[in-house]
Amino acid sequence: MGADEKQGLLLLEAGGVAPTQTETISVCGSQFQKNGWPWHFAILFKLPVTDAEKKAFGEPMKHPQKLWGKIFSGVNGTGALPQSVKEGMTKMDFHHAVFNEIVTILSGPRNGLQLDTKKSIDEDELILTVGLTDPEAKKQLAHMEDLSVRLSQTLYDEKKVDVPTSTKQYSGLDYNAEGKFVPSPGKELNGDEIPNSHHAYLSYSAKKAHMFEEVSQLDCIRLVKRRLLKFLHMDELVDHGIVNQWFPVHHWDELDELHNKGWNNPTRILQWPSEARSDSINKYFGPEMAFFFHWYNHLTRWLAFPAILSIFTYGARISGLVSRIQINYVSMAFAAMLVIWSSMYVSQYRQAKNLKQNKWGMENLGASALVVRKQFKDAYRDSFADYAQHFFHWFMVVFFVFETIMAVYYVTQMQVRAKQHPHEHGPFGIPNEYIAQYAKYLITINIKFVDKVWTPISNWLTNKENWRSMQELQQSMIAKMFCVKMFVFYYPFVYIIVIQPYTKGCGPDNSRNDLTGCIDELNESLILFFFSQIAIEIALLIAYLGFAAWGVRSERSKHPDKQYTYLELQGKTMPYTEEDLISDSLNAVVTYGYIILFGVSLPFMCLLGFLTNLVMIRLVAYKVSYAYQRPMPKAMDGIGTWEGVMRILGYVGVLTNAYIAMFTLRAFRDEDMVWKLIMFIVLQNVGMGLKMAIEGLFDERNSAHKRIIEYHDDCKDVLLDEKDPPTIGDGKVAALDSPFK
Repeated sequence: MGADEKQGLLLLEAGGVAPTQTETISVCGSQFQKNGWPWHFAILFKLPVTDAEKKAFGEPMKHPQKLWGKIFSGVNGTGALPQSVKEGMTKMDFHHAVFNEIVTILSGPRNGLQLDTKKSIDEDELILTVGLTDPEAKKQLAHMEDLSVRLSQTLYDEKKVDVPTSTKQYSGLDYNAEGKFVPSPGKELNGDEIPNSHHAYLSYSAKKAHMFEEVSQLDCIRLVKRRLLKFLHMDELVDHGIVNQWFPVHHWDELDELHNKGWNNPTRILQWPSEARSDSINKYFGPEMAFFFHWYNHLTRWLAFPAILSIFTYGARISGLVSRIQINYVSMAFAAMLVIWSSMYVSQYRQAKNLKQNKWGMENLGASALVVRKQFKDAYRDSFADYAQHFFHWFMVVFFVFETIMAVYYVTQMQVRAKQHPHEHGPFGIPNEYIAQYAKYLITINIKFVDKVWTPISNWLTNKENWRSMQELQQSMIAKMFCVKMFVFYYPFVYIIVIQPYTKGCGPDNSRNDLTGCIDELNESLILFFFSQIAIEIALLIAYLGFAAWGVRSERSKHPDKQYTYLELQGKTMPYTEEDLISDSLNAVVTYGYIILFGVSLPFMCLLGFLTNLVMIRLVAYKVSYAYQRPMPKAMDGIGTWEGVMRILGYVGVLTNAYIAMFTLRAFRDEDMVWKLIMFIVLQNVGMGLKMAIEGLFDERNSAHKRIIEYHDDCKDVLLDEKDPPTIGDGKVAALDSPFK
């Protein structure tokens, strides 16, 4: 927080008004007035500008009383229907009444929120900014909303209780020693130390406010969102054109600090993805985004080891000093290492995730994080129409899978014909010599095409389905999206090594015995995928930024004498939705899958995956900071379904690597088919057993995590100062004669 913002906060806490921010900031080469702070949400109301819009606003409002009841929840007697809202009133008068009632509810005694308004540069929107700045209002709302808040350091000091950390030291080999928690800080993005302390979390109590840390800015966003949704049906406001959009506000100073230290700076792609980064992300974006980046960073750090080993295998491959058969054996050893590595990674990530749950107060989240969708209708559940919707969605899954199969088959047959008749022409008059050389790129194009087409279709269908909670909706969305994309992304490569050797053949001579040509083609396709993935994401990011910049320049050109604000810029960007997070998560999972599924074929993929992740982390960080609106903070206890998906991919990888090793590598080309089949069965069973054994060695919580929980259980009564009352019940002592007298 900048100095001007700290001064402004003191004014607000003293009962003053929000200070006017005159400082300008530079975003993508353009200047904007910095006005994001101290607001937590922005609600953009539609204003009539053109003659046609003014005429429409002067027309009678249809069913105003019914719509009024849809907009306001009526909680605690709010949103009572005023006499002015009646049939025959104009649309402008209705919007006026709705706006005034919203202001009354949010700023009145029910919420105590700070409000301000500002028209957009072309005056087609009224920006209502909402902030929770009053200290007493923070305490009261945190208490009413049962907000989970950390116990303060002051409380630990007063009670003379150490704050547990993830590091505990013991003296020598004395196993009876008590031991001592030792801070071993990491580094904050600005260079400050991050202690590894784990404070306990409790539901906030206004009467015991001294026990808790101050309500954070992120918690203020959570509280404002809860109050908005409690009193207003925001979807109805948007659906009926009263509100264009509403979103949590980015705070420039915090983003700028993250940028200066490299986290969301795309030029710092080689910055090591440290463990400490996710703590900083949690403070600004909340646990959902923090767990995503924690997982992404954790995966990238773990990829460093196989990436380094892959450099040596690649060096042996291109040096010419090692035969192809010897390279096959090296690749098999590398694949065996990946089996062990993937099990270690999954187990270690689970422990690291659970430790973060404890540190961020997300343990035992359960039903408290359940968000019931307003669109859910219990009577519709299990109806014929409900089943028909689900059937159609799964039908579309099968359709896109079938499209991938046919696309790969068509391209392959086209290549075969082109090689058989090199001097003729193929579809659209394209010479066959070009088709034979470049048709393979059509498979990559189809992968990207289906990826971009299926995502919005599946998301739209899922949102139309009758899921009760957002969590159920997300799980369904991930399942259907991954079913298609797993097939779309992986089938073309599986086809090359499983089907192509027995149909088209391998290499220039279309051999069906020597499959080396298929392995080489597989490796070329995998390398092409990694580079195209980065190129496409960069292109999309530039497109998003370009779209926002075009909108800004268009409005500025019409009003050159007015200053554009940072809040208006945020209104020009798109919301970062659950679908966007799923898409970004899928990119990381797909990269992991290629490494696990085809590691024996191309160990060098580990280095490509490691470098790709470094780039993608910076791109996604930049995207959520500048190209999109601030993501809605959500309570989460991990990455959800993706954790199970990665575990499944690890087991599937045992099968694919065993198949590639036994049936495609030159080292076993001359072996009998029965021997190959027996060895394949042996290898895949040994691999499966090894993975299960390794994963079984690791508990869900590591020792540090267990110590922290046990320590808080032991000192809970001291911290909470919970003493037995002097009298329980009526306080009378029973008059009984002892038989032992």
